Amino acid sequence: MNQKKGLFNIGDRIELIRKESEETKFYPSQILDITKNDTYIVSGPIYKSKIVPLHINENIGVACLVKNMGRYIFNAKVIKRDYKRVYKLELEKISDLIKYQQREYYRFKASLIVTKKMNLKTKIGDEILSELCRTKDISGNGMQLLSNFEHKIGDKIKCDFKIKNHPISLECEVIRIETIDTFDYNYSLGIKFLDISEIDRDIIIKYIFEKERLLRRKG
Repeated sequence: MNQKKGLFNIGDRIELIRKESEETKFYPSQILDITKNDTYIVSGPIYKSKIVPLHINENIGVACLVKNMGRYIFNAKVIKRDYKRVYKLELEKISDLIKYQQREYYRFKASLIVTKKMNLKTKIGDEILSELCRTKDISGNGMQLLSNFEHKIGDKIKCDFKIKNHPISLECEVIRIETIDTFDYNYSLGIKFLDISEIDRDIIIKYIFEKERLLRRKG
């Protein structure tokens, strides 16, 4: 087993990108082995504890974070699949590596405590509104946030939360609002991260991969 080939290492976390009907889906995965320069054994996609079957000769995108370089993507073809013990795919790299300006990421259901702050202009001056919220899901570029404050589309807010022991503080924008009926919250907010660093994004993605791996082990 080779431990390193080119830019990638065994154990690197990746995303498999697949076009399904009119929607693009992002599935967490991991490089399990590198057999040739352009051939990778990766964990197969699983969604809601169910295997997502990819077909032989199907073309997909593979997104990865290259150390000190940022996020990149290449196209790959499925040349083998194996359902024994662990769902695995063998992928052949069929395109050059290019810089990936990713607008969408895999969303993972998670309940994280978030302190949301917003500057309000009042008759007596500026006021900072602070509210303790929870996430409904989170991804590498945003989250769904449960709140009781009636925001407007385009509101700029600051969100502070922790992934394990790592504090993350992000400038964000409200891009979607949905009224909900729960005991604790009245609104579900679609939140877009505006200034996230690659370090913070990678910490979020790593957290998602780890939680997904635990769910897989539980079946």
